[in-house]
Amino acid sequence: MKFNSEFIHKNVPIKHLVTFNIGGNADYFYTADSIDAICGAVDYANKKNLPVFILGGGSNLVVSDKGIEGLVIHNLCEDICTVDKEKMQIKLSSGFPLSKLVDIALNESFAGAEFFAGIPGSIGGAICGNAGAYGKSISDILVSCDIIDSEGKIRTVDKTYLQFDYRMSRVKKEPIVVLSAVFQLKDGDKKEIQSKIDEILEQRHSKHPDKSVGCAGSFFKNLPPKNGETRRQAAGLFLDKVGAKSLSVGGASVFEKHANFIINKGNATAEDVKQLAKILKEKVKKEFDITLEEEVRYVGRE
Repeated sequence: MKFNSEFIHKNVPIKHLVTFNIGGNADYFYTADSIDAICGAVDYANKKNLPVFILGGGSNLVVSDKGIEGLVIHNLCEDICTVDKEKMQIKLSSGFPLSKLVDIALNESFAGAEFFAGIPGSIGGAICGNAGAYGKSISDILVSCDIIDSEGKIRTVDKTYLQFDYRMSRVKKEPIVVLSAVFQLKDGDKKEIQSKIDEILEQRHSKHPDKSVGCAGSFFKNLPPKNGETRRQAAGLFLDKVGAKSLSVGGASVFEKHANFIINKGNATAEDVKQLAKILKEKVKKEFDITLEEEVRYVGRE
């Protein structure tokens, strides 16, 4: 469907679209179900001088209690889904859940996407935050993206343009909108891929909050490796050692099974979460002289 400004609504509650189930209203809200609709909405916002925030799967976000200014575009775009069997490449619209990439790769016996099994959120969100797990990041398999750049132009860029770093990309820092993405995978054995997916999902189920629990995902970034090592140091280990699992502020609490998750016990506010995060950072700084950095994004009004 093409963009139609009549479907832009004012003062819309969005916390039910965020996995944390926290936050105020969007000043303006539009649901985009096609790339044409996203492009039209961004163009509309630029002409009206409205800031744009793209909302995908709603994970990794702490939305301000005061809401989000400008236009929030809910990206439900799923109009591109192609597989190049010869090149072993998959192209997907940015509104697809990341699980779609995992499922298609498994079905085609393509290896390389199984590490992202169980990670919530959308393709676009995964690229924005360079999502990953088990030492792998989405940038490892990304080839190129179709984007709307910071000047409002539609273009195709390779992954170097997006300046990926650990849980970071140019998309996170600039008004860039990811429309679709191409991923490069490799030949694999379907049974081995399925086995790896099952193993990862079981590990996640045993350590992570259930989907019914309000949670943004891993709250703090893991720390750089020790000298001579390649694996990052888990932030949860340091949080565990300072007694994080016993801490809460208002409706926000540290998850009992994993210290790097903050959960919403049902009535948490963004301010509760920020205050709890501040306490956790102070404790780790005091005990280990380590400064934790949020992996989640604080969005909306200060």
